Amino acid sequence: MRKIFITSCFFALIFPVFGQGQFATDDPRYKPLVMGALENLKSEKFDSCMIKFKEAFTIKQTSYLSTLRNCACAFSVGDQSYYKEQMDIAFDLSWSGCKQIFYNYPEFKYLKDSDFEKEILMRYEQAAIAEGLDVSLMEEFEWIRTEDQKYRREMGPIEKKYGWKSPQMDSLWVLQNNADSINTARICDYLDSKGYPGKSVVGESLASTAFLVIQHADLEVQEKYLPMITDAADAGEVNWRSVALLVDRVNMRNGKPQIYGSQVSRHPKTQEYYFAEIENPLKIDSIRATVGLGPIQQYADNWEFKWDPERNQKLVDKVKAIEAKEKEIEKSKENK
Repeated sequence: MRKIFITSCFFALIFPVFGQGQFATDDPRYKPLVMGALENLKSEKFDSCMIKFKEAFTIKQTSYLSTLRNCACAFSVGDQSYYKEQMDIAFDLSWSGCKQIFYNYPEFKYLKDSDFEKEILMRYEQAAIAEGLDVSLMEEFEWIRTEDQKYRREMGPIEKKYGWKSPQMDSLWVLQNNADSINTARICDYLDSKGYPGKSVVGESLASTAFLVIQHADLEVQEKYLPMITDAADAGEVNWRSVALLVDRVNMRNGKPQIYGSQVSRHPKTQEYYFAEIENPLKIDSIRATVGLGPIQQYADNWEFKWDPERNQKLVDKVKAIEAKEKEIEKSKENK
């Protein structure tokens, strides 16, 4: 059965690097430098890349993404001393985030199977052991996250090419639903026996894994574990952003307005993107800020549409009318 296609802030959790989505400082000198450095990295102008990063880091160096990119440049030119220095800084900023970045950002692809990758893996394992984390469970969770996104990654391009109701999309959903069923069974078993596996168990970068699986589960499963995930967020074991997403999804599936504006829908006929009904649209940015979510327009930009509360409500009402009419037709057919 095809699941409801509602996007979320894990857009779509294609392994986001939390805290790295914006620039480290508002200083107008910083952004051109790090963007220029990135372009140099992509074009293999490694020395020029390092020069720009060094200048940028005189302004501020709190981004492990930029620092790891700088590491790649230093490694590529053979500057071992600077490479090790920058790797130390990157791992101090976020040892778990560094591994996540390395495997999910395309500019690092050329370093696969190199000593750079070996260094990442060695430091990652050492840091996890030093913090008393469950390394075996972390490896399993990395696999679960991969399986959770495996076919979802393909859905956007396939939908554009063949359409949402195409046989190709149906095939992807069969595969993804099967993966979801396996993941859900495993995560529910863990939650029931040991509680929420958060930062103190699997580290910061994998703390949202259990949430991610529950986010893609059936409604009764979501409702069952929402209180546990809420408690985990209150205890600092998982980001409150995760709770916000799950709250919105549960509300929406129960026919209630969402609170945090995390769920994007699409008009069934015009294919326009819009936010599923929001409880308090005029204060949504303030509400989102309470759980660490950015401005709603910044989020809407991912789908290239403008946030306009009045227009959004009109679309919500139009879709409700379409759905109500479809239900009447279906009911009429059943009574015949």
